[in-house]
Amino acid sequence: MYRMAVLAMSLEGQIEGLDVNRTVSMCLVHDLAEAIVGDITPHCGVSDEEKFERESQAIQKIASFVPVNYVGEHWVELWREYEAQDSLIARIVKHLDKFDMVAQAFDYERKYGIDLEQFFESTKTSFSMSPFVEWDRELRQRRDLWLQKKSVT
Repeated sequence: MYRMAVLAMSLEGQIEGLDVNRTVSMCLVHDLAEAIVGDITPHCGVSDEEKFERESQAIQKIASFVPVNYVGEHWVELWREYEAQDSLIARIVKHLDKFDMVAQAFDYERKYGIDLEQFFESTKTSFSMSPFVEWDRELRQRRDLWLQKKSVT
């Protein structure tokens, strides 16, 4: 979430009409429910409806602990907007989430010497907006160079 928020700040002036502060806020709360329910992936065998229900209950529970009621309600609102994917900000945060995932995978490959090709395969067509298409291309080029150097040594 942190890398996503920092990258969101870098979008200032790059995407017309983008509210960067709201984007950063959504980056920080979009996965907050996972603190309670964990990261439910497609491999978990949980339906989309069940995942949504579990996470919805979790984000509401977390929000109920926030001392200033309207702040917690705002977090729930941001989470719902992200889940609906019907706003520019939500789609941008989805792109940031996918980019963060492949960037983290590349970090782990270099740090731990493991092959995380499945993350790169699963996101091949995930990026459709600028600057994410360019960021993804640059990351994949860096990874390809790293893999070439690694195979030589």
